[in-house]
Amino acid sequence: MVEFYRDCEADFTAVFANHGIRLHLAGSMDLYQRSEGKALQTEMHPGNISISPAVVPKSIQYKRGGEFVLVHIAPALVQEIAADMKDGSLDVVELQPAFCTRDSHIERLCVQLLEEYRNSDLASGINAEALVTQLSVHLIRRYSNLRTSENVESIKLAARALQRAIDFIESHLGSDVTIGDVAKELSISTAHFGHAFRGSMGVPPHRYIVERRIELARTLLRDTLLPIATVAVRVGFSTHAHFCVVFQRTTGFKPSQYRKAFLSGR
Repeated sequence: MVEFYRDCEADFTAVFANHGIRLHLAGSMDLYQRSEGKALQTEMHPGNISISPAVVPKSIQYKRGGEFVLVHIAPALVQEIAADMKDGSLDVVELQPAFCTRDSHIERLCVQLLEEYRNSDLASGINAEALVTQLSVHLIRRYSNLRTSENVESIKLAARALQRAIDFIESHLGSDVTIGDVAKELSISTAHFGHAFRGSMGVPPHRYIVERRIELARTLLRDTLLPIATVAVRVGFSTHAHFCVVFQRTTGFKPSQYRKAFLSGR
């Protein structure tokens, strides 16, 4: 879950079921936090990050202006990803708290998650899944009781499983398909599928799906006279604007420019 806050104040004591990652985006904010007998107070500035582990009682006070995004991640998801990283042999993952730190990787991922939340596009779901997986892996490596463990070894899908995954993706390019949907089709966990697909194809599954959608869009722009808004829907984008942004980012052309260039070259 992603939450965005602007110019708000709070004073509460609570126990949260999910891990919380707070990224300060703009302005400044006085923040006081007390947890596990430790009290910390500081002024948050853009780029400052706090990590609050789940199921740990904490008291929080903040006031003054500013903007921040709060990302909630279920402990079960982090545990599942960590288990896949360690091939199933793993104790409970415990995240370590961090207060007013900086981490460019977490900052980038949180900003991208906020962008996907604001897009609310069919493609946003699968992109959000991939971003949360990356964020969870980073938290495990840098901010958990497993932070000194070795990196994930490369794993691959069996040839038949890989073909099933590709066939499933191809048949659902125009729908709100997610990485979890493909993993369910193969009866494996989402995290394991993500690692294994990348090991087999050299790219993460969300990028592969976006690339296949854009390739299908190219074909439709070349071989049909369908309106561009219709093409966008056919390849899994619910808005014309988001489709144009992704198409141009991938090909270097706006859809209209691509169609015009192809027709003029005939």
